[in-house]
Amino acid sequence: MGWGVVGATVWKTMTAAVAAASGGYTEGARVYNSANISIPHATFTALTFDSERYDTDAIHDTATNTSRLTCKTAGKYIIDGNVEWGNGADTGRYCRIRLNGTTDIAAVAQAGQAWMVQQVSAVYDLAVNDYVELVVYQSTGGAFNALVGANYSPEFWMQRIG
Repeated sequence: MGWGVVGATVWKTMTAAVAAASGGYTEGARVYNSANISIPHATFTALTFDSERYDTDAIHDTATNTSRLTCKTAGKYIIDGNVEWGNGADTGRYCRIRLNGTTDIAAVAQAGQAWMVQQVSAVYDLAVNDYVELVVYQSTGGAFNALVGANYSPEFWMQRIG
């Protein structure tokens, strides 16, 4: 079974679990980019998202600030992002969830793998107009792609749970 099928199954299972645990809250969005995204060497880069799987609360805009998921209803949210990196130099790659452009609220770093998929998540209390971004970094020595993977990369979502 390919990673795309496994990734889709994992996302569906996680989404169902969040919905069951959220007490019926409907505020949330899940977004993705339909093409590979070139990430410059040694530069923290907020990923952009040109498509939506769902958006129940005007959390994402595909025309303006496409890297942001913006809280429209205050509460506790689960926030998650997933990025697939292609084969390349065995160097560091980082994935973070950044709040309001300055504060990292979750991070994952991996090194020593030519190919990898990274997932980062957080549960966080958000106020109205707080925004989160999925920020990545790579140090392969040149530009390197965050790859499209059907239903799992690059993907970013948040769902109100309280």
